[in-house]
Amino acid sequence: MNDSVKTNRTGKAVKATPMPNLSERFSPSQLAEAITAKRTGMKLSQVNVSEAVSISKPTLVKIEKGDTNVKLASLLNVMEYLGLSFSLLSDDGMTCKAKGLSDDWY
Repeated sequence: MNDSVKTNRTGKAVKATPMPNLSERFSPSQLAEAITAKRTGMKLSQVNVSEAVSISKPTLVKIEKGDTNVKLASLLNVMEYLGLSFSLLSDDGMTCKAKGLSDDWY
């Protein structure tokens, strides 16, 4: 069996997807792609993850499509389960200037 494909308990194979370029400016679609890439890289199905974090599969599908109308708590629970995290930057102009950063998302 190929290392990038694993059969889950429902009999369907989970195929790994590539991680997006995380150095680009933040967008909901970039976050969605990162979540999908991490899940599939771990060989987990959507059912596996949704059951593990107690959300519905349709909610996980929305998260993986970049839908911005999901609860932040659901998104954060999925990210925590998969081992993903955010880095927040202060919008304090002095802090950003001192670090050579703009007030963009990263």
